[in-house]
Amino acid sequence: MKRLTILIAGLLVVISLALSHSPAAAQRSRWTTPFEVSPPVTEATSAQAAPTPPPAGQKAVRYGSSWFPSLAIGPTGSVHIVWYGGIVTTAGNEGSIDLLMYRELRDGVWSPFNDVVQTATGGYTVRNSIVMSRDGKLHVLLRMGTTIRHVSVPWDRAWTAAAWSEPRTVGRSGYYVALGVDSQARLHAFWSQGVPDEPGKPRPECPNCANLFYRYSDTGGESWSEPVNLSNSPYGDNRPQVKVDSRDRVHVIWDQGKDWYAGLGKPKQGVYRRSDDRGNTWRPPVYFTVPDDAIQQTTLGIAAGDNPIVVYRTLKGTLYYQYSRDGGDSWSLPDVLPGVVARDTRGNDLDQYSMATDSEGNVHLLMVGYPTTISSIAPGAAPSMVLHLVWNGSRWSSPEIVSANEFYPEWPVIAVSNGNKLHAVWYTRRGDGIAADERDRYRIWYSSRQLDLPETAPLPLFTPVPTAVPTAVPTATPIPPTSTPLPTDVATAPPISGPPRWETTALPVLALALLPPIGVIAGVYALRRWGKRR
Repeated sequence: MKRLTILIAGLLVVISLALSHSPAAAQRSRWTTPFEVSPPVTEATSAQAAPTPPPAGQKAVRYGSSWFPSLAIGPTGSVHIVWYGGIVTTAGNEGSIDLLMYRELRDGVWSPFNDVVQTATGGYTVRNSIVMSRDGKLHVLLRMGTTIRHVSVPWDRAWTAAAWSEPRTVGRSGYYVALGVDSQARLHAFWSQGVPDEPGKPRPECPNCANLFYRYSDTGGESWSEPVNLSNSPYGDNRPQVKVDSRDRVHVIWDQGKDWYAGLGKPKQGVYRRSDDRGNTWRPPVYFTVPDDAIQQTTLGIAAGDNPIVVYRTLKGTLYYQYSRDGGDSWSLPDVLPGVVARDTRGNDLDQYSMATDSEGNVHLLMVGYPTTISSIAPGAAPSMVLHLVWNGSRWSSPEIVSANEFYPEWPVIAVSNGNKLHAVWYTRRGDGIAADERDRYRIWYSSRQLDLPETAPLPLFTPVPTAVPTAVPTATPIPPTSTPLPTDVATAPPISGPPRWETTALPVLALALLPPIGVIAGVYALRRWGKRR
C-alpha cells in the first residue's frame, strides 16, 4: 500500500508540473495594492469652491497634476520618489507654479509629500531623474523651465526643502533627461538638447532637432566635464536611459528619429553606446531596427555577467528584445517579446518602459500594455495595464499584472532594493491621450513585491575624493546601422520566445496520458481490498 501511495502521489506531481507550464493569460499578482503617492485630486474649478482640509503635515495649497515620476533606493531600503507637480494659481487652471515634488517611504512609513524645488512658472514640464550615490546624497537631474540643472540633498533630509542644494546648470536647454552614478560616486548626466543646423548642412527630416548630450561630475554636481554630443545625428534623439554595471562601465540607450518637444521627425530606431572608462571615451553606436516598421521606447537592462538587454516596441504595437552575451559588443537578432502587446500610443507617445536587476541577475521589465491572451480587448478599447515580466537569461516569464483598473497608466519605473524587493511607480490619466484639463487628471501610484531571493547588502557610503575634470573628448563619428554578428552557431539557432516547446506541448500531453494508468492502478487496488474483505 505504501508503494502504491507513493506512485500515485508521484504521478499527480508530474501532472501538476505539466499543467503549471501551460500558457496562461497572466500570472497571479503578488504586488501590493497600489498606493497613491501624489496629492489628492480635487474637482474644484473655481475660487468659490470649498477647499479640502489638508492632511496633517501638508501645506494648505491646491496642487495640480502629478506625473513623470522617478525613483531611487536609499540606505536601509528606503524609497525616494520625485515627480513633476505644480500649484494652481488661478481659478481657471491656466496658471501654475512648476515644482519638483518629493515623498519617501522609510521603515514602512510614508512621509507627507512636499514641493522641494520650485523650477519655473507657466507649465514647463519638470522632467527628472533621481539616483542614490555612495556620497550619501540623492542627486536629481531635472528640467527647470527649459534649462537642464542638477540638485542634491542628504538622503535622510530630503523631505526638507531647505536641505536641497542650489541648482547648477548642466545643459543650456533640453527636454528628456537621464542620470546615472557609478560605484565611485561619479555622476553621469544625459539630456536631449536642440542643435541648430549648420550653415550649408541642413537636416531636412528634423531641422534644428535635439541630439543627445553627456557630461560627468566627480564633485557631486558642483562642476562638470565639458558637454559631449553622443548622438551627433541628423535626426531627433530622445528618451535616454542609462545603466552602470558592476565594472563601472556606462551603458546608455535612446530613441532616434523624432524630437517630441520640437514636434518634428519620425521614429526610426534605437541606439546603444557604452563607455569602458567611466565616460571618458565612448564605443561606436549600435542601432536596433526591425523590417518594415519603426521602433520607440527603447529600454535598457543589465543581466547577470554585466550583459545588457534591450526591449523596444514598434509603432504597430509588437514588442521585441535583443540581448548581448559579451557586454554589448555583439547582439542577438530581434525576437518578439512573448505574452504581451503594447498599448496604442496614437496621439500620445510620451510613454516608456523600465528594467531593473535582482540579486541573481534576473532582469525585471515593467511596461504598460495587455497580455496577448486577453483577446477580447483590442488595444485602445479599454484601459491598458501595468505588467511585470522577468528575463532569466534565456527566456521570459508570463506577464504578471501589477495594476488593472479604469485608469490609463503611463511612464512606469522599477527599482530593486537589497536585491530581493521590487518597487514600482507610474502615473495615470483618466483617459487615453492628452487630457484637456491636465491638472485634475494625473496621479502617481506605488506598488511593491517581495522576491524569494537572498538579500544583498548595498555598498557602504563614503566621502568621495574629487578629481580634476578633464576637457571633453571628441566623440566618434556614427557608423552605419550594423552590429558585430554573433558566432554562426548562435546566430543560426532558433530564437527563444516563450516556454520551450517541449514544456508547452509534451508535458500537458504526458499529463493527460497518465490519467488512465492512475485510474487502472486505483481500480486494481480497490478490487484487491474488496477481495480480501470477502
